[in-house]
Amino acid sequence: MLSICMSRKNIYLNNPNLPTIDAQFEYDAEKVTELQKCKENVLYFAEKYFYIVNVDDGKQPITLHTYQKKALRMMRDNRFSLLLFSRQTGKSTISTIFCLWTACFFDSQNILVVANKESTAKEIFKRIRLAYEELPNWLKPGVKEYVKESMELANGSRIGIATTTSTAGRGTAANLLFVDEADWIEPNLLNEFWASVYPIISSSTKSKIIMASTPRDTSGLFYKLYSGSLKNENNWNSMKITWDEVPGRTERWKRETISSLGDPDVFKREFECEFDDVGESIIASSYFEKLKARCSDAPFIYMDGRYKMWETPQADHLYAVGVDISEGVGKDYTVAQILDITDLRQITQVAQYSNNTITPSEFTSKLNEILQHWGNPVVLIERNNCGAQVVDNLRKDFLYENIVSYGARELGRTKVPLGIISHSNTKYDCISNQRYWINTLEAVQINDILTIEELRDFVRMPNGSWRAKSGKHDDKVMALSWCLMILSDKIVSRYFEVLAVDENNKPMKLRPFDYGVGGHTSPSSMYSNEKYGDISALPTLFGASQVDDDIAELRSQGWEYL
Repeated sequence: MLSICMSRKNIYLNNPNLPTIDAQFEYDAEKVTELQKCKENVLYFAEKYFYIVNVDDGKQPITLHTYQKKALRMMRDNRFSLLLFSRQTGKSTISTIFCLWTACFFDSQNILVVANKESTAKEIFKRIRLAYEELPNWLKPGVKEYVKESMELANGSRIGIATTTSTAGRGTAANLLFVDEADWIEPNLLNEFWASVYPIISSSTKSKIIMASTPRDTSGLFYKLYSGSLKNENNWNSMKITWDEVPGRTERWKRETISSLGDPDVFKREFECEFDDVGESIIASSYFEKLKARCSDAPFIYMDGRYKMWETPQADHLYAVGVDISEGVGKDYTVAQILDITDLRQITQVAQYSNNTITPSEFTSKLNEILQHWGNPVVLIERNNCGAQVVDNLRKDFLYENIVSYGARELGRTKVPLGIISHSNTKYDCISNQRYWINTLEAVQINDILTIEELRDFVRMPNGSWRAKSGKHDDKVMALSWCLMILSDKIVSRYFEVLAVDENNKPMKLRPFDYGVGGHTSPSSMYSNEKYGDISALPTLFGASQVDDDIAELRSQGWEYL
């Protein structure tokens, strides 16, 4: 019969689930056997004594999936383990089980949990503490120290947490090091931490290191170790768990998840564990050749080649304009990309303005004329730096209303200025959206060869961001990206009526809220002295006959086109 001595002085912080080092228990044969079984078999310990909190059913014993059992055995039997896990596969639960099992059943173990964020490390440790408290008191060592970031048990084992941005753990001799979301720790931070910690831990013949992560890209230490393990180039053991190994997940679940994410590429990384390639172009090399073969010379060329048109404006078509602004000092270009978005399965680049010597103030009036030419469409202008001048003056001086605002709310700002705020988060959304329409759907007809070449030279950097290769430009790419952003589900419904969506919740058919009210103005005021290829007629003027009569009356009064 078990006899428990649990007076008030034998519980820690008045918590009956925290026996102190002075708490004493008497064990019968059955309890001794249970202790031995738990120590020898981490799976037995987990499934009999480890509890999880289910949203629907509350607290209940865990039932391990086959891949979770396999992961626990690998961590138990190997010193160096790599877990490449899909989202929502219980990675944190497995790490909690193994750390707690090690601390409870092996004396004098120093266990260090490291994460990419302090909040993540604290959340993992919170799970360990809760799991410890749910164990029967007779099964676990008493508590010597129990605080928010560490715990020490009566058997001398200790569990603590650290981040790679802190000095905690550096130079420490740990018996078990667990690194969570290793591929999402910035490379410079992880490399510095690793150089300090790894030699000390690996010098022991019994210490263990476990690294677990969803994939990010091919630039980091995690990918290097993982790919090396597959080629038997190092002493790491690895396993990969994708979404379809979780019981109950079907192709329907996959379709619904992709629809929620809005980007199949994100699903491939987060749920199919595919690393993003650093240095990869925003478009595949095979598709580059296809895009290149479909491009064409512009039949309409104005302003010494700075403004090109492949089509003339159509009164019943929908257009969008994306703009990237430069200082106009002969280096980067100010670019406006005009897309026909009438048919979202055949989006067409119909015009492009590009100039690296025009000042922002000069470009504002030029942009206003271009927008009038295309029927006053929605315009997406990056307002960072000198772009703010163009956005604000376009609205103030020319009373232009169709300026898209995006980015302020996403960054938690209360004030929402006109234009697009470019930030790492908004730019990531922008590039992901562009890749969907260009790469996944192949729905964008790009006519300008220079834009296609910029796309080829627009690559993923080691930190996960996108930019042009050294010595190359990305102005045409970014103007195109901002233009396509009008089709993002975060923006599109604010400016168009979405009549239909595809299986990924992307728009399939749009209709303007004003149902076409507006009209296109004559471009002759801008381009009357320009050359425009073999076409001898100016682009068509759309509008009611009343507009023509008004223009005729103004001209009779002495007014002329500028």
